[in-house]
Amino acid sequence: TILTLGYAAAGQATLSAKGMTPRQQMAFLQPIAIDLHHLHNPWTNYSIYLSTMLIPGILLLFVMLTTTYSIGTEFKDNTQREWLSQAGGSTIRAVTGKLLPQTLVFLTLMYLYMGYIFGVLHFPHDGGWLPLFLLGLLSVTAAQGFGIFAFALAPSLRMSMSVCSLWGVVSFSIVGTAFPVTAMDAPLQLLSWLFPLRHHFLIYETCIFNA
Repeated sequence: TILTLGYAAAGQATLSAKGMTPRQQMAFLQPIAIDLHHLHNPWTNYSIYLSTMLIPGILLLFVMLTTTYSIGTEFKDNTQREWLSQAGGSTIRAVTGKLLPQTLVFLTLMYLYMGYIFGVLHFPHDGGWLPLFLLGLLSVTAAQGFGIFAFALAPSLRMSMSVCSLWGVVSFSIVGTAFPVTAMDAPLQLLSWLFPLRHHFLIYETCIFNA
C-alpha cells in the first residue's frame, strides 16, 4: 500500500507539472475505483487471517514435540520396561496414561486461545462455540496421534522430534492461507491431507462461514 501510494504521489506530481487538473490526474492514476465489501471481515483485519492459523499451528507443533519427547525419554533413559509394567503390560494403557494429562493441559491452552480471540477480540465465528470446542479437541488429539506415529516410524528421541519439527514447520506453508492448496501441484495437494493443521484450518473455515 505504501509503495502504491508513493508511486501515485510521484505520478500525480508529474501530471500536475504537465498542467493536468486533479480530476484528469485521478482519471489517469485510478481509472477504475474498486469498492470492496469483505465477507465476514469487513474491517480487513489481517490478524483474523493470521492469528487463526499461526497460533494453533505453533500450539500443535508443541503438542507433537511434547508427545514424542515424553515417549522418547522412556527409551532414552531405558525405563520403557518399567513404564510398560506399571501399565499392566498394556501399550494402549501406558500411552494413554502418559498423554492424558498433557491432553488436558493443551486443551486448556487451546480453549483459552479460542476464548480470547472469539470472545474478547470478537473474531467471526458464525457457526457457534460448540464446533470450535470440538475442533480444539480434534486438533490436539490429532497432533498427539501424529507424534505417536512419528516415534513409531523413527523410534529415536532425536529423529522423532526432528520429524515432528519438520512436519510442523512445513504445515505453515501447506495449510492454504498464504497460498491456496488448490493452486499447488497435484503431489502437494495430496500431501496436504497428512498435516493436522490443514484439517484444522478447513474445519475452522467451515465453522466461521457456518457452511
